[in-house]
Amino acid sequence: MGSNKGAYHMPAGYSGMLTILRSYKYLSDPIKFVSNNMDLYGGTYSARLPQYPNFIITQDAAFVNYVLKDNHTNYHKSPLTSGRVAEYLGKGMLFINGDTWLKQRRLVQPAFHREKIQGLYSTVVKAIEDYLATMPTGRAIDIYPLLHQLAFNVVIKSLFDIDLSPATMDALGNNFSDIQNFVIKDVNQPFRRPFYTITGSERKALKKSARIKDIFKGIIHQRKQNNESHNDLLDMLLQSTYEDTDLHMDEDQVIDELLVLMFAGHETTANTLSWMLHLLSNNQVVLSRLIESIQQTDIYDSPRNEYLSAVINESMRLYPAAWLTDRVALQDDSFGGYTYPKGTIILSFFYGTHRDKANWADANTFNPDRFLDEAGKLKKYKNYFPFGAGPRMCIGNNFAMAEMAFFLHIFLRHFSIKSTGQAPRTRPLLTLRPDKVVLSVERAGH
Repeated sequence: MGSNKGAYHMPAGYSGMLTILRSYKYLSDPIKFVSNNMDLYGGTYSARLPQYPNFIITQDAAFVNYVLKDNHTNYHKSPLTSGRVAEYLGKGMLFINGDTWLKQRRLVQPAFHREKIQGLYSTVVKAIEDYLATMPTGRAIDIYPLLHQLAFNVVIKSLFDIDLSPATMDALGNNFSDIQNFVIKDVNQPFRRPFYTITGSERKALKKSARIKDIFKGIIHQRKQNNESHNDLLDMLLQSTYEDTDLHMDEDQVIDELLVLMFAGHETTANTLSWMLHLLSNNQVVLSRLIESIQQTDIYDSPRNEYLSAVINESMRLYPAAWLTDRVALQDDSFGGYTYPKGTIILSFFYGTHRDKANWADANTFNPDRFLDEAGKLKKYKNYFPFGAGPRMCIGNNFAMAEMAFFLHIFLRHFSIKSTGQAPRTRPLLTLRPDKVVLSVERAGH
């Protein structure tokens, strides 16, 4: 162990050599590695790498809020995501910075106002019902790939309210999955990069990205030629105009935003729903109470069901899809006695923040009631970041909450679930995946 010394007072942590020597532990189990360091260093520590000489990793909720919210103007998305990932998933809002990001955020934000999103409710509900109508059942069903496909179907129908051919759906799904897998390895294992010219893996990933963009371009051209209106996110993007010029987004930018929406609205939802069913299957008391609550709620009112929302919130507390996020300091800064130079990358460890025993009673226990006050109304916490915080909070948070509420309402009215005793292992990649979630799934009444 070592600590960074000099003109700045960095948190205690690891020197460059120790960071490299211990990197294998991070790669083998990132959650365990970072969590152990949080225990060792009291919730915040530092590390160094040759290409990124100053890292600070923290689960301190106050520090997280300072970086993401209170002093957000001094922080951008770091090159870890704004650079490499954007090459394959487009330069949409998730991966851009500064004035460009602000301009795009202001343009796209109206499309995600609650009133606009409510116009998509029937599309989302139908997509879920259609998929669950043919969902397999049995005593040992791995629901993760099934929910991954369901979430993909929902996001595609929300983006494009048209009937895409099975071949087009397969092309979108397979290419996108391959890109995600490549990007995950690229970010987590940068030592692979010198071998790309030999393996051709980067060239293949870029080709797959270009294929998805071509499909999107064809859909946009057809939409413009037909001059028909559709109740989907593509229409909302095409109709939006910049407030300063009254001009529309150019085609390439629309495509990049579609790529981001497909990534953000697919992977994260599938992960959260999978973890949620795992938690519910292991807590029959909560499950029974949730089923009773759902039975008293109309499906389109389910996003306003307080107990259902508490179940979703507690699931995202224990298993936040965005388990880690990055920012880079634009200028020298300080927090809580630490001082650090510009260029320092701050990693906010949401998984640790959400399980910090200093802020959560019985932190590792699944207890939705912690999100309800005495009147049964939802409570808010400053140390809870399921969708991030500050101006860059996930723009689709209301959409995601509604989609998950609809899923639970439909699923639990038609299926019963029980635990098989299998314990999913975390796969902390770009998002927090389970390796598999094996449940006993039967149709209700059987």
